[in-house]
Amino acid sequence: MFSCFKSDIVQYSSANTDPAKDASGLQYNGLDPNRLSFCNPGGLGRKFCRFLAKHNTTIWADVENYYSDFSDIKFSNDVYFISFFNIENNTSYCKGWKPGENIHDGIKWNIKLKKDEEDVFWFDYEYYGLSNEIEYSITYKYEVIDSLLHFSNTEDETFIFHPSEKNYSKDFLDTAEIIELEGCMFY
Repeated sequence: MFSCFKSDIVQYSSANTDPAKDASGLQYNGLDPNRLSFCNPGGLGRKFCRFLAKHNTTIWADVENYYSDFSDIKFSNDVYFISFFNIENNTSYCKGWKPGENIHDGIKWNIKLKKDEEDVFWFDYEYYGLSNEIEYSITYKYEVIDSLLHFSNTEDETFIFHPSEKNYSKDFLDTAEIIELEGCMFY
């Protein structure tokens, strides 16, 4: 005799409860994310590359210099994820940012990474200044579209950066004219 009472049903779970996700958020149930640790932008692993891994060491220039203070930027998949360069002026600067709390000359800011997808990267910048309260907050957004880096933020600023052809090697640049602040990343 056959019975089908609810108490007779036994659930067996063989589903992957933590499947791998590519940079766009698409799930791959048959892949274990703990065993998936490759990013090959030019090959089969490109779907699993996040922005910082895919664009690691890339440098972008604001050729129209709309961004003015720092016309060139470099991304890195390291402690400091972005460096800002201003090489063209008489006094040149280079500084970098890292996620989390940052303090320079007593000025404090906090950076929270929000989105790190294949060609999309967002982070929140919370400025404290000299106080313990947030004075203002800005979300920065970078997106690579048709080989150009589109920048926007919640202050309604938008710029387009082009892949840079400049050589940012310390051996090539006259570093005596560059003020190198914390997190600055040359080649």
